[in-house]
Amino acid sequence: MSLKGILNIDKEKGISSARVVSLVRRALDMKKVGHTGTLDLEASGVLPIVVGKATRVSDYMMTKDKVYKTDLILGIRTDTLDAAGEVTARSDKPINKDEFIKVMESFKGQIEQIPPMYSALKVGGKKLYDLAREGIEIERKIRKVKIYDIKLLSFDFPKASIEVTCSKGTYIRTLVDDIGIRLGTFAHVENLERSRVGKLDIKDSIKSADILEIPKEELIKKLIPLDIALDHLEILDIDKKYLENLINGQKILTNKQIDGEIRIYIDNDFIGLAKIASEDGRNFLKMEKVFYER
Repeated sequence: MSLKGILNIDKEKGISSARVVSLVRRALDMKKVGHTGTLDLEASGVLPIVVGKATRVSDYMMTKDKVYKTDLILGIRTDTLDAAGEVTARSDKPINKDEFIKVMESFKGQIEQIPPMYSALKVGGKKLYDLAREGIEIERKIRKVKIYDIKLLSFDFPKASIEVTCSKGTYIRTLVDDIGIRLGTFAHVENLERSRVGKLDIKDSIKSADILEIPKEELIKKLIPLDIALDHLEILDIDKKYLENLINGQKILTNKQIDGEIRIYIDNDFIGLAKIASEDGRNFLKMEKVFYER
């Protein structure tokens, strides 16, 4: 049986997400390895790595809510919106704790963001940070994201630390920059850590620096079942007698009526994803993605 699953990796600051993928490929001696969305070079924290057939659920993992902890500096703006960039603006305006909390909390809920130029987002086939390094700035589309919660962890002007629980696609650097602007000053990220992606918590992670130090057998034991990426989908248990029909792409009659994709299990084993469609007044279930291996 081939390897498949998700590794909860704590990416260290200063290395790329692609580098982490390369380390896991080397450690497990296999090619089919990927990540579920780039974590900034200057950020650290949870980077889910998908292995084997789990690469087919990477899109689902990308949609998971995320939690970030960030230290920020008020009064200074940089071109990258973090400490790695060049200073582009300064302000001596003093900000007190109450002011900061009031403005910070105003960002709860659905907000609009413009992705930063220094990001891995592609426009016209080119990554924005490549264009930015060439001194090129282009118009970016506004995107809607959601801030589920935002908490102040500490405040000692001009420094503050916050924790943000947010939806897919949220740029914390942009959020910090926008907080600074709404306060009538500037702000940039000093440190950024992603502490959780869905159910994957940093306290349970493997440090990226340790990947090649862990024996292959031990690393394999740390693989998390791939259906953790699909835990938002409904579950349907199917009788074992239908296994061959399902994995061979045949439809089976069902009295269930469930919209969207469904996780299919047989004898507590995850088989794959299916959908139910109606034909001539009857409901049929058919597999969409099969993960079962003999």
